[in-house]
Amino acid sequence: MIYGYHLRGPLRYFRALFFFLFVFAFLLGIRSVSLAQQKVNWNGYLQYRFSDNYSDQAGFSVRRAKLWLDGQLPFESDKWGFKLQSIFCNKQNFMFQLQDVFIDYKADRFAITAGQFIPDFSLQRKQPDYLIPLTERADVINALLPTAETMGRDIGAEVIYNFPFGGISIGLFNGNGANTVSDKKNFLYINRGFINLKNKSTDFRIGYSVAYRNDNELKFSKIFGNTDTFSGDDFRYGFDARLKLSKFEFQTEILEAYLKKQKAWGYYALTDYSITSKNLITLSVEQLYDLNPSTIDDPWYTIGYSYKLKGSDIKFSFDDKFQFTTHKTYSLTTVQIQYFFNQ
Repeated sequence: MIYGYHLRGPLRYFRALFFFLFVFAFLLGIRSVSLAQQKVNWNGYLQYRFSDNYSDQAGFSVRRAKLWLDGQLPFESDKWGFKLQSIFCNKQNFMFQLQDVFIDYKADRFAITAGQFIPDFSLQRKQPDYLIPLTERADVINALLPTAETMGRDIGAEVIYNFPFGGISIGLFNGNGANTVSDKKNFLYINRGFINLKNKSTDFRIGYSVAYRNDNELKFSKIFGNTDTFSGDDFRYGFDARLKLSKFEFQTEILEAYLKKQKAWGYYALTDYSITSKNLITLSVEQLYDLNPSTIDDPWYTIGYSYKLKGSDIKFSFDDKFQFTTHKTYSLTTVQIQYFFNQ
């Protein structure tokens, strides 16, 4: 039961953790506002866009409108923090939904996070969408993450340790997705690691992600394309790499998902170049092989341009995507204005 009293074992603790953290962080956040010595930040951004696929879809939309409160908890130690975030999105039926509600503890190279948040799986999914060079993340990221069906988020706890040249994380999550605690046992185990090599002119990073869950009647419409439920072993992994050289950046990932004996996989590779501090050009190729027989698995090619004002607070973006098949060429043009604000 989702709201009943028949949760057993660790499930009752996931539910208690979620509601306790929400109330705890919210009340302490309000209290922090009244304490001059505590720093609390209001942040948000709006993405307003026009899209046209030159076939049957064209129009304006509010792609995302996010608002979040973060800061330090009013403890004697300044190592405790919190975050509360909600989103207004046309993909969520134009309703505000709770995304993040968590507290964290950071000490030197060690950090622990508990609540509802984005698990540490995949490089691009952990990068804020208002900072990525294109208007959308790659299809493979949006489809094959273990938490793809619930805004990329889940309820649980995660430990991260950063080395001088990299880091490693281990997380345990409820596995049923954001804003949901169920009596179905879908515990999700995630591990991620990376190596980061830097000098004055070069920043190179390579990493991996691993996730396992024994699914019990979960829906993966982004993979199968239907509303049927899936039960059984769910194993996913990925590799990623990023290289920064002055004004040039290259990033790529490959993800694979094994659902029993079925395999879905995909990749993306993108490169961007800063002509000036205000002008950015991006090229990318991406491909997703899902388990939906009605989708086309040919790659998409994208050319993008961004113009920034006031640092990155205001950004104008233009993306043009193309998919070449045997019988037809598909295209999608997106023009987006983004405004970022904080207190």
